[in-house]
Amino acid sequence: MAAGSVRSKTPLDWLIAVVAVAAVSIGATLLSTYLFDQAKAERITAADSDAIVVDSIYDDRIEGAHDPNYATDRYQAIATSFAADPVYFDGYPEFEIDEGDVDSIRAEIAEADSPIYVAFLNVSDLDDADGDLDLLAARIVTEMDDPEAAVLTVDATGRMGLAEKGLIRPSLLTLSGGLDDSDSDAALAGVRKISAAETEDVESRYSHRHDDDGNPEVTSEDTTKDPHTLSYSTGGAVAGAVFGILVGAGIGVGTYFIRRALKKRTAKQ
Repeated sequence: MAAGSVRSKTPLDWLIAVVAVAAVSIGATLLSTYLFDQAKAERITAADSDAIVVDSIYDDRIEGAHDPNYATDRYQAIATSFAADPVYFDGYPEFEIDEGDVDSIRAEIAEADSPIYVAFLNVSDLDDADGDLDLLAARIVTEMDDPEAAVLTVDATGRMGLAEKGLIRPSLLTLSGGLDDSDSDAALAGVRKISAAETEDVESRYSHRHDDDGNPEVTSEDTTKDPHTLSYSTGGAVAGAVFGILVGAGIGVGTYFIRRALKKRTAKQ
């Protein structure tokens, strides 16, 4: 009878196992909630603090693309220079340029049905547009009086950006040069693509480069969240509970077998 009683599954065994599962599940959920609240509090403290650290300076600097009050002097100067030459070069000799390509660019621009301008720009993630070539082009074209201008921006690695005023070219979602192209060769290919592309009035269809009023987008959307508004997601709570159930189930089963082994040892003594 003693041996039989050891093998029986008493309600107390099951109760202890269930309590273990529930305790660990609830504990895991509470812990994950606590950790979230702690992280949120730290982010709020950092956001509200006036303390200046190297990381904060860097972060603030690379958020220039979100600033609608950016300085326009540089872009006005480039736009003004286009009156004398449709091809603009930054003042730093970092570009890989072939003069024959530049002559061909000017010839292509002269034959184009709508005005095209090219700006070779030194860009960086730390400039006021965060190195976004489309954004730089948009800021330049915004300063221009030409109602149908297209501005192609090219950096020292051959990457390109495009902004349009009045007209859009739906087929040109992005522009890129070949890996072996010089900067001037990439720009020439970009100008040819712009010139050959079909144009539509900016008001006739949606353009990811323009706002609802048909103006070029001169700032990037800020997708960062205010830490004050952060909330613990349902998904996080569910994940914490599931983790707790899995761990708790293991602990519950382990507890059951440990109690069973102890009962057997007690019964043999």
